[in-house]
Amino acid sequence: MRRAPSYPRIVPCAIYAPDRSISQIAIKVDNVPGALAKVASKMAEHGIIVLFLDFTSSNITVEGLVEELRSLPMVSSADMVVRQVGHMAIDGTTYLTTFLGDRVVVLDVKDIGTMFNWLIDTFGTGGRAILFDMGLRAGARAAEKLKEDYRLSGRELVETFLALHMAAGWFDYEITRYDEAERSFTIKLFENFECLSLRGRQPRDKPASVLVKGILTGVFRAAYGGDLVVDETLCIAKGDEYCEFSVKRRNRKLG
Repeated sequence: MRRAPSYPRIVPCAIYAPDRSISQIAIKVDNVPGALAKVASKMAEHGIIVLFLDFTSSNITVEGLVEELRSLPMVSSADMVVRQVGHMAIDGTTYLTTFLGDRVVVLDVKDIGTMFNWLIDTFGTGGRAILFDMGLRAGARAAEKLKEDYRLSGRELVETFLALHMAAGWFDYEITRYDEAERSFTIKLFENFECLSLRGRQPRDKPASVLVKGILTGVFRAAYGGDLVVDETLCIAKGDEYCEFSVKRRNRKLG
């Protein structure tokens, strides 16, 4: 399977807008045809941008728009919910984010890299072993969830895992070898989040992925059996174009 075109996803949880009048409104509408169109039309009347609302050049205040939206018959509630901190407007609606029904959190890739680097710098090979085992357990749990909740197995399980984690922002991927009979697989990961923060800082002969390597090990073992091992053969942290992982039976030479 080759890569499809990818586009960045912007999570609209905050906006930095000095010298602009930015707000946010939480609107609850009835499930009737045309409801969202009428709400959007009402905001468009005043020249307001949807998501975070820019009132700078508008002919109405946020309080006035809230009252107008509340007057629409299909709107059951409308409230101003933005949190203003200096020039920053921050989503004030919720702290909960879900992905396929499970709660998730958004972390800065640089912060993750700082935490991983501290663990490895402090504990050396012990830190790498901890990260790998964390990944191994997480990958196995994720694979078991796909088995139980969606009745997936084999290649379908592996590809669903990869696609879900691509959608979650972990990496983009391309499968270049998938031989189920030989239990031999090769996967390229582009912009692998674990290795991004180490790009240009890693020795040219040393791949950096530990957590993701453990995760892939857990997923493939859950899909095909416990004798599979994963080796990172290329890595963006040491200057390669992508991270490449080879998955083979334990008794076969890697690389």
